[in-house]
Amino acid sequence: MPQSRFILALDFPVKREILEELSPKVHGLKVGLGLTLDLGVQGVKDLLKGLDVEEIVVDFKLADIAPIMQGIVSRLSFADSFIAHSVIGSKGALLDLKRFLDANGKKLYLLGAMSHEGWDDSLNSYTTKVILDVDPFGIVAPATRDKVISQFREKFPSKVIISPGVGTQGAPFGSAICNGATYEIVGRSIFSSGDPLNNLKFISENQEREVLNCKGTKAGKQ
Repeated sequence: MPQSRFILALDFPVKREILEELSPKVHGLKVGLGLTLDLGVQGVKDLLKGLDVEEIVVDFKLADIAPIMQGIVSRLSFADSFIAHSVIGSKGALLDLKRFLDANGKKLYLLGAMSHEGWDDSLNSYTTKVILDVDPFGIVAPATRDKVISQFREKFPSKVIISPGVGTQGAPFGSAICNGATYEIVGRSIFSSGDPLNNLKFISENQEREVLNCKGTKAGKQ
């Protein structure tokens, strides 16, 4: 089991000293396009340099032909992993991106479904087909749709699943883990007040409590 079950989303500038406090207590950091536009690529590299995390995930939700996506990721060498849209398909896009990332020691996550209300779950059968075809390192599945996470976990038992939607978007902390996610993504819930470290501690306790409760419930049903 991972030591921490959280990935911290960085969508806007954060003080370096805050990240130095938070980074040892999370699995990884997820870098958004907004942060990169604000700071520039070099600014992001400077912000993240030397932080104590296991994984840096760049979340630009890549969605283009292969040469364009390869050009983007090649400029972001500080990242360990990248998130791309499944809906763009395999041939001429994600298959080539996956090969490129593999050759450069990087990982790919594909969006299985999104967490906002406008996402149409009828797309999930197609994204599942693309994920089967591309064989990424991991999948992004929404905490706001617990059955969807469970379906992806059942279909892909060995994949890492990272899940946005806990906290501010409404899903309880720990609920995505209970439904099969490996990590939950948090951001606004941490930075919404002036004490991010205590927020993370409180949220971690809630996550742990929820996971213990759901494990006990499942054991009782067996």
